[in-house]
Amino acid sequence: MSVDPVQLDTLDWQQMVTAIQARIIPDSKGKWTLQAPVDPGVTLLELFAWMLDQRIYWMNQVPDALLQAILALLAVTPQAAQAAVTLLQISDTAIPPRSFPTAAAGTLLRLGDSNPPIIFTLDQAVTVLPIEGISLAVNGVDHTNDLAQGRLVPLLAPGQTSSEIKITLGLTTPLAAKASGQFFSIMLEFENPLDIYAQWSEEAVANVQPPATLTWSYTSTAAGGQTAFASAQVDDGTAGLRRSGVVRLPLPADWQAGPTGADPSITSYSVLLGIQKAAYTVVPQLAQVQVNVGFAHHSWQRSKQAVTTGWLPLPGNVISLPSLPPESLFQEFPPLEDTVQLQFKDASGNVVAWQRVQTTAFSGPSDSVFVVDRARSELTFGNGLTGRLPIVPKNTIVSVAYAAGGGTAGNVGANLSWNGVAGDSASPDPQLSATNLVPGDGGAETETLSAAWLRAQSAINDRNRAISKMDYEDLAESTPGVAFRRAWAAVGFHPDFPCNTVPGVVTVFVVPYAPRVQIDGVVAPDAFVAAPQPDPGALQAAQQRLNSGRLIGSEIYVVGPVYRPVWLTLTVAVDSALSADLRQQILTGLQTFLDPLVGGSEEEGWPFGDPLRPSALLEVAQGIVGEAGTVQSVGVRIDGMAAAQSCGDVAINPYELVRLVHVDLQTLRRAPSSGGLR
Repeated sequence: MSVDPVQLDTLDWQQMVTAIQARIIPDSKGKWTLQAPVDPGVTLLELFAWMLDQRIYWMNQVPDALLQAILALLAVTPQAAQAAVTLLQISDTAIPPRSFPTAAAGTLLRLGDSNPPIIFTLDQAVTVLPIEGISLAVNGVDHTNDLAQGRLVPLLAPGQTSSEIKITLGLTTPLAAKASGQFFSIMLEFENPLDIYAQWSEEAVANVQPPATLTWSYTSTAAGGQTAFASAQVDDGTAGLRRSGVVRLPLPADWQAGPTGADPSITSYSVLLGIQKAAYTVVPQLAQVQVNVGFAHHSWQRSKQAVTTGWLPLPGNVISLPSLPPESLFQEFPPLEDTVQLQFKDASGNVVAWQRVQTTAFSGPSDSVFVVDRARSELTFGNGLTGRLPIVPKNTIVSVAYAAGGGTAGNVGANLSWNGVAGDSASPDPQLSATNLVPGDGGAETETLSAAWLRAQSAINDRNRAISKMDYEDLAESTPGVAFRRAWAAVGFHPDFPCNTVPGVVTVFVVPYAPRVQIDGVVAPDAFVAAPQPDPGALQAAQQRLNSGRLIGSEIYVVGPVYRPVWLTLTVAVDSALSADLRQQILTGLQTFLDPLVGGSEEEGWPFGDPLRPSALLEVAQGIVGEAGTVQSVGVRIDGMAAAQSCGDVAINPYELVRLVHVDLQTLRRAPSSGGLR
């Protein structure tokens, strides 16, 4: 329950005056008889009542400094403005085209003719390949047309743990020697659940162990065969094909061109991806391949030397950051607070770096601190009591370095046109253009104190400690970056001692995401997994999350689900033979009812440890058969049973789920009905 706020301001001015006037006669012993407003004494009493009313009003207010102090105790800090990020595909606009130009890190690109100009900075250098086309083969089977027509391409055969993918780049110009050693990039987009964020998302999760071992290689002229890229040279943003991302590779000097195809002007170069020891829950489904891509943020570096000649050793001195001419492209956007660096350098060369703070209220007279006012694009200082006065001796250089931009303006749509910014030294190549393959994401303005206060209130209710059974399950299900859908905590269960109850041990069984028609609408045949199992990296991520919140002395294990194989025997009385379509509907309906993700009567997955009831299965089957027949019996058999059980429940262990292996559908002639009115 919430606590009502304390109200100190409960008296108004009129109530105070009335109370004071009631005390005049007794306190003066009848000597003060005139209480009209014309009396100077009454005027003074009214003035004092007004002053007291103001003081009580001030006492009732909660200053910003107090809110910030309370937030600091809760380890919550108002978030600074954030710059949006997007993925740009770079192209060269020079005529004639240049040979393998490089978009250097720090290249500025402007969104069309946006006004105010929206400018993004390229994070890493990208060598622009003269690409004409991309082809894809998986284990020797060409899937180029599938990609071109928007069909998903599975990178592994069902049930296999290894595969070889060949990505062939068709270039209009043979690889130049000067490009050797420079980096090119390949974007791989996969069909993933919404909570496995792509590398370019602000919600992306790092440091999750890959679900497979990947080897990137190329055809070498020197080695006469495949040469693997060194692991240190490969920047794999897909986290082992777990998510959509960008792979950066160096251009090899001995990269052998492929055979000439139908068009002799195209030179092909192939990149080979080997997948080994794959443990994916669902086979990676490739949706798109692009090259010449790089990440860019809605920010650009600026610097300024502040003019301090008119400063007095008094409070109120500020540094205004914008100092560019009106025609400049960079005049509109304010600084990103976290990027501002302020230095005072005196004539002797001594450098004093000042520190940015949220407020000077908690700083002392000697603390060299400043506050960034993003709305005004200004730096403000303390007053000599809370924060040091910026007293600047003669010949002192005051320099400010910062990144401008950020805010919601950078959250733009996808597939927009960008142009290199000309006329500024920070943009080395205005002949480059780009298209953003994904929307701008993550841009945000400075968080207000009230928003930070609401965030702190919600954070108090977050479940981040593993104490109750539900705590364990919620923490496991909410592990970021691994897409768990269900969890069940077995208190006292130890995987190595399943027959005993071990005090202080909790084993959490987790069920990962797998595509389902009921959830995703359409599911590719290669993507359906009847009994999904998490990969070791996902289990390790959940283990680390639970370990960080466990009680001291407790022991936690995170494992995949245990599935008990189930065989069903159905006897259906019919008038005529069941059609193949109806038979398939019966099989699908029973499999859905026993499914670990969408099964059960609540359609939220078969409950852990729930027994198999022939009566419930008969009801499901009869609902599918309808008027076409009568389901007379359903026999249930699990591993270890000699015969099927049709009269009683078949129990499983509390931590187990079920997996339908086979349905034996038997039919017999339905007896004709008799009786009725004559």
